[in-house]
Amino acid sequence: MNLHVKKEYTLKSTLLVLILFLSAIVNGQNLVLEEHWAQPNGAVRAIVKDTINNIVYLGGDFTSIDPTEPYGAQIDAATGTPNFNFANPNGTVYASISDGSGGWYIGGGFSMVGDSVRNRIAHINGAGQVTAWNPNADGFVVCLALSGSTVYAGGNFSIIGGQARNRIAALDATTGLGTTWNPNASGVVSSLAVSGTTVYAGGDFITIGGQARNRITALDATTGLATTWDPNASGSVWSLAVSGSTIYAGGNFSTIGGQTRNRIAALDVTTGLATTWNPNADN
Repeated sequence: MNLHVKKEYTLKSTLLVLILFLSAIVNGQNLVLEEHWAQPNGAVRAIVKDTINNIVYLGGDFTSIDPTEPYGAQIDAATGTPNFNFANPNGTVYASISDGSGGWYIGGGFSMVGDSVRNRIAHINGAGQVTAWNPNADGFVVCLALSGSTVYAGGNFSIIGGQARNRIAALDATTGLGTTWNPNASGVVSSLAVSGTTVYAGGDFITIGGQARNRITALDATTGLATTWDPNASGSVWSLAVSGSTIYAGGNFSTIGGQTRNRIAALDVTTGLATTWNPNADN
């Protein structure tokens, strides 16, 4: 959705709420605003309430009308409909990972989830409720990974889990407190992947884990120190995935693993060198 369309859509939604509000005042009613009231995709030009059957009729230039979940939702895999009992954040969600028990860890730019204060990172259980888990990050959380009882977080924060942690941290999955693991990245960490005792990280850093590492690295899951694995990306690494002996990377680089690779590459998990796999993305 482009900015012009988004602004127009927001204006139409706001006008609809104002119309309902004014209608309630005129009729001397107490107004309770429904958070998930259906939103039209075009202008509303007429509105009539059937007080006997408690139905509101709308007319206008729209072609569809649907309930909204602006920043995050649990979607039914079979029907595609959102669960409106699921706690909703008040700001952008950049990362969500399963907790393995029907719930989710989420990270982003929000400050509330449901009716609970949660700064940029939170846990929602299988019932859709916010739990007491609250690492309270002071900057955006862009990526998350779960390994056993540890939640790894990356982003642009300097404090999380009650500890000073620059852009990358390990959090206790039960208490939300930061562990002693502290790679201390010099720039934003945008992607994380865990395999065994190794945590792979990508982003915009040039030092991490006590070593010079350009935008991609492998970190010891116990010490937080960088290993010798060093693909040396020429531009930002925004996504990582591990499959067997291969690490797949995506981002804004043109060279990585010692080869010319435009924005996507496969790297050997042992040597860090690029394999012959080369999709050559143009953006």
